[in-house]
Amino acid sequence: MKQASVPAIGDKTLIASSLLLAGVFYSRFINLLMTILLARLLVPADFGLVALGTTLLLMLNSITDISVASALIHHKDLADKDFDTAFTLSTLRGILVSIILIVSGFIMAHAYNDERLIGICAGLSLRPFLTGIGSPRYVLYSKELQFGTVAVQEGLNYTTQLVVSVAIAYYTKSYWAIVAGATFATVMGTIVTYWVAPYWPRLSVASWRKLLGFSVWLTLNQFLTIVGNRFENFLAGGWLGLTAFGAMNVGNNMAGVITQSAIAPIQRVLFPSFAKISGDADRLKTAFQKSQASLFALGFAVGVGTALVAEPFVYLTLGPNWPIAVIVIQTIAPVLGAQIVFGPANALCNAIGATRMLFNRGLVLVLFRVPVVLAGLYFYGLPGLLYARVFSGGIVASMANFYLVRKLIDLSVFEQIFVTWRSWVSGLAMTIVCLIIRHVLGPISSNHDALVMIVLQSVFGAAAYCGIHAVLWLTTGKTTIGIEGEAVKFLTKAISALRRKRQRARSA
Repeated sequence: MKQASVPAIGDKTLIASSLLLAGVFYSRFINLLMTILLARLLVPADFGLVALGTTLLLMLNSITDISVASALIHHKDLADKDFDTAFTLSTLRGILVSIILIVSGFIMAHAYNDERLIGICAGLSLRPFLTGIGSPRYVLYSKELQFGTVAVQEGLNYTTQLVVSVAIAYYTKSYWAIVAGATFATVMGTIVTYWVAPYWPRLSVASWRKLLGFSVWLTLNQFLTIVGNRFENFLAGGWLGLTAFGAMNVGNNMAGVITQSAIAPIQRVLFPSFAKISGDADRLKTAFQKSQASLFALGFAVGVGTALVAEPFVYLTLGPNWPIAVIVIQTIAPVLGAQIVFGPANALCNAIGATRMLFNRGLVLVLFRVPVVLAGLYFYGLPGLLYARVFSGGIVASMANFYLVRKLIDLSVFEQIFVTWRSWVSGLAMTIVCLIIRHVLGPISSNHDALVMIVLQSVFGAAAYCGIHAVLWLTTGKTTIGIEGEAVKFLTKAISALRRKRQRARSA
């Protein structure tokens, strides 16, 4: 039975990843398109103003996040009382966050001397409440790796946000377009959860120990992660000014959208996949290394590639007056791409119930990151802030992650780094090719120049990365640890399925 289950789980995971990948590509494309259109219709200060409110919402969500969805995925046997408890806890949390956000709007308005923050926080307060009353049974789609429905729901959310935000921005040229779009997207998301996962709301706390016992450390870790990654927004908003802060957030958003598109769906599949094999140490270690190598190969390529084409891309999409966004993307995108190796470690902790270790890691990173980022911002402004994020979020966070994995599954730091060496070499080759193209083409002075540079750097850079990766894989024995073997496996299955389809068509 054990041997028969191995390919079943692997195939199901691959199918789930493919479905979610398609959906996330669409969602990220819509999100990126929305950012570009809004940047053309609004001014950087509008983005900075709303970013203050959304940062506060993210922090409040992280403080109160009880991770009931992760708890429902983790536990094997679920009863109606578990879903009722999850609904009750989520609803209470949503109401609490909404109230705190409204009150905090007055405090922020006084702190930044801008009364517009009162309305912004009040508008955003609808989002946590709407999310909290969603159907708790919707999580079963993730638990059973049925991510096609999840992808459709997220696609509808982003499409709604695009239409509402751009329409309001076009007619009003107001920052309210961003708030309204996000709120309407949340309404759509909540409706869809009940449409695809019917549930009659019932209040109960019968299973609160069962759910909170697993999720308490996830909540604390989520809080530390958000605080560590977002706390500087409140300081940068006042220190740099709303215009520079808004441009910085646009760059952050674009870098995040692009670098997370390829790897976010795979990360979400890992938790339930690891949970199914958590009792087999050897299989778990092998699955972790495969996911680590594959995710890094994707994320590193996208992150470095995004940084290399940042200038022509921003020039073409936002215009020539967004230099801060260019600097942010060039600095942050490679780090965001490399950070995807944290995804398998997070999923591993969740799968085996070692959530307290995630909290310990998060605490160490926050204690290190806060003074480093503050010093960078205070002494060197925006450049200091960005380089501090690279150092703390790249080098230090990676070392903490390596240590965590070693403690969990006895995988040495060298073993974790070694599975990514082909990606490092391929990334260097891609960088050299793109810099040569940049030198040959010269400075950008028109949209045509920007488009030509993007196309040439993307095509030849991607060819260099994939080509070197493939050559290194072939010449070093075709190891099964890496994305190459999974790609060959996927293509082989796709070709076989196509052949069978053609044979059936001929027979008919």
